[in-house]
Amino acid sequence: MIDRKIYRSPYPDVELPEISIWHFIFDHPNPPADDKVIYVDCLTDRKIKFGELKSLSKRLAYGLVHRAKLAEDDVMLVFSANTLLYPALVQAAQAATICVTLANPTYQVDELEHQIKDSDAKVIVVGKSVIEVAKGAAIRCGIADHNIYITEEEDHEHFKSIWSLASFEELEPRRLSAQEAKQRTAFMCYSSGTTGKAKGVETTHYNVTSAILQLLASDPDPYTPSAKFVAILPLYHIYGTMVFIFITPFCHATGHILPRFELETWLNSIQKYRITRAQIVPPIVVLLAKHPIIDKYDLSSVKEWACAAAPLGHDLIEAVENRTKIRVIEGYGMTETTCVISACRRETMKRGTVGQMIPNMLGKIVDGELLVKGPNIMKGYLGNSGADQATFTEDGWMKTGDVAQFDDEGDLFIVDRVKELIKYKGSQVPPAELEDLLLKHPDIDDAAVIGVYKPAEATEVPRAYVVLSARAKSKTNIEAAIIAWVAERVANHKKLRGGVEVVDVIPKSPSGKILRKILRNQAGVKTAESKL
Repeated sequence: MIDRKIYRSPYPDVELPEISIWHFIFDHPNPPADDKVIYVDCLTDRKIKFGELKSLSKRLAYGLVHRAKLAEDDVMLVFSANTLLYPALVQAAQAATICVTLANPTYQVDELEHQIKDSDAKVIVVGKSVIEVAKGAAIRCGIADHNIYITEEEDHEHFKSIWSLASFEELEPRRLSAQEAKQRTAFMCYSSGTTGKAKGVETTHYNVTSAILQLLASDPDPYTPSAKFVAILPLYHIYGTMVFIFITPFCHATGHILPRFELETWLNSIQKYRITRAQIVPPIVVLLAKHPIIDKYDLSSVKEWACAAAPLGHDLIEAVENRTKIRVIEGYGMTETTCVISACRRETMKRGTVGQMIPNMLGKIVDGELLVKGPNIMKGYLGNSGADQATFTEDGWMKTGDVAQFDDEGDLFIVDRVKELIKYKGSQVPPAELEDLLLKHPDIDDAAVIGVYKPAEATEVPRAYVVLSARAKSKTNIEAAIIAWVAERVANHKKLRGGVEVVDVIPKSPSGKILRKILRNQAGVKTAESKL
């Protein structure tokens, strides 16, 4: 069934510039004072001011071009936990007109190797804590040691600090033509499909500048110069990338950066810095609802909990709002839509909705699935025409993979998921990748992976179904052994937290496709909808 109605934003379209991200942020008609604090390291209280960020991005850009010898459109890969320097690195790439790809710091060697090779990265900037993984992947990819830099200020082993590139010379960023802004890839987050490995999402300068203005036109209140955010979201993820690396300096807000989420450190940062909006994911919502330590902190500065990346249950939202007296706002988007499709305003938000379409964007429902068009939608998947053809219709609509509904007032509701991607705490887990790994286990003849929802943690977790080889059927504790074996070979979010179940046969179609729906039905799995 096709709903032929085209759904539009209730907000008028906005004028969208066709310029580079760097000039959009730093060549601002009403710039802040150079001493306006833009970033704060919550652990050290070290600060980066607007003028310093602008200068540092140009100094690093000069080093990337003249010392690291990166040419326009070459790719630099950042593999690090959140750091104070992370946003400056991404801005430096924009100033140098190179592409930066952002890698999950929990990746293991195989996963990082794939992203290096797929993106054709020439230089790697890596946090010291994950240098061993980076070294292993770099060797496999032929990346020389002199093309590996450390995010920390001090050199490590024989690897130079990225600061060694930041001399006094500044590179004056080149202005892009309108056509270049629309076609030149600014950065690539990696998004996992339901088949194969993660894919590079080519996000253009125009995608980013458009998404920022579209969001601000529909939800302006939280993004002001007096706004204070705290970054526990990983900066490699599109949610963290857009909010903290691009929106924060554009709005002249202040982003407070933590390397990772630790509950007490996060709560203390909210209290200490008087955070005004806290960007969170569902597992944190669970802690806000249930953890006894929450009541020990003054959270009164927070105007709203802004949750995305995965769905929330109504009871959980009400528990948090009743306890903290702070409204929970849900959003919806994808890596492929530069983070945002719809946004909620506090004064008009309905329970269960993910808001209304942002300006300059169109939506329609085809066979239950939401399709969208807009200036914030990606250029495409890097070097993957097959994935592009599967994602875009012939007339340019992008399939979201989400089953959705609009009500009479244009509010969007996500009700189910077409695609079989597993979302663990906002991170994407492609079942096919885990299945491919499981088939390499000497005791496994066949395997399938599905996501099962854990209400206590408000997230999906991967569960494996395996057919054992004849020689393995007599082994004891084989399920625990398989779980441990997988854990040694994958990033943290891909571990089999849903367990392993031994079965006689994996259900498949005549063409050989795994029928995961049968497994989900057998398990009584409640599928959660997809957000971001």
